[in-house]
Amino acid sequence: MNKQEIVRNFEQATKGQSFITASQFARLMGCSNVDKCKNKFLSNLERVDKKYYFIPDIAKALMDRVS
Repeated sequence: MNKQEIVRNFEQATKGQSFITASQFARLMGCSNVDKCKNKFLSNLERVDKKYYFIPDIAKALMDRVS
């Protein structure tokens, strides 16, 4: 899976939106604990309105964790 596929999958899951909340992200990742998932994957990412994360930023962070 590459960055573009991750972006496409997340945008499809959010009905075409480019931003996602931590709870939406956790649900898509299969995490039962939103805070734990947020700390593990989203802690260093910039937020918009203290709530939304830019999906391409998340995809890049996930790909960085793989390599």
